[in-house]
Amino acid sequence: MPRKHLVASQTNKKQQMQAKLWQKLAREIKAAVKTGGTNIEANPRLKAAVDKALQHNLSRESIERNIHGQVKDTNELTTLEFECYGPNGLQIIVSAVTDNINRTTSNLRGYLSKLHAEITKPNSVKIFFEKYGLIDLLKTSTSSLDQIMDLTLNYQVVDIVELNDGYEVLTIPTDFYNVKKILIDHQYQIYEAEIKLISKNKIANLSSEIESKLERFIESCNLDDDIQSVVTNYDF
Repeated sequence: MPRKHLVASQTNKKQQMQAKLWQKLAREIKAAVKTGGTNIEANPRLKAAVDKALQHNLSRESIERNIHGQVKDTNELTTLEFECYGPNGLQIIVSAVTDNINRTTSNLRGYLSKLHAEITKPNSVKIFFEKYGLIDLLKTSTSSLDQIMDLTLNYQVVDIVELNDGYEVLTIPTDFYNVKKILIDHQYQIYEAEIKLISKNKIANLSSEIESKLERFIESCNLDDDIQSVVTNYDF
C-alpha cells in the first residue's frame, strides 16, 4: 500500500476510534443521569463521566445536551457488570451500558471464549478488586516525586509511583478530586485520571500466548459499542 494511502487509512481508523469513544462517553453520561439525576456535584457517577469526557475532548456543548436530555436514546439504557475468570488465575471485570442485554451478553461470551474465559457469579471476582482514584501525570523538567508528596500530604494518598516518563498517584475515591485539583493548580500535566477498580492480587505470570489473547480480548471490548471498560488483575 502506498504511504499516502497508509497514512490516510491510519488517520481514518483513529477518527473512527475517537468517534466510538465519544459515543461511549455520551452513553455513560446519559446512564449516569438516569440513575442519579442531572446535578453533577450530587451525582458521583455523572461527575466521573463528565470528567472523563472532558479528558477525551468531548465538547462541553455535547456534554450538556446529553445531561439535559436534548440527546435521547430511543431505547432504555441498562448498566451491566460482568465478573469473569480466565486461565492461570486471570480475573476480569467488564462494565457495559446497553439497550439490549442479550446482545451485549452474547457478544461478551464470544470474546471470552477466544480467551478460554467465562462469566462467573457476582462478587466472586469483585472481592479481589478495590476502587481507587488513579491520576497519571506527565514528567517535566520541574516536576518531582518529593514535590508531589508535599502537595498531597493533607490528603489520603495510597501510593505515588515514579515511572520513566511520569508519575502514578493512587488516592482513596473521596480525595480523588481534591488531589487532582491541587496538582492541576500547581501546573502538573495530567495524562489520564479516573476512579476505577484495581486488583488487590495482581498476577504477572501469563504465557505469551494467553497475554496475546488477552490483548485481543481487550481490543474486541474496546471496539464493542456497549462495553465501557475492562479491568483485569494482570500486570502488563
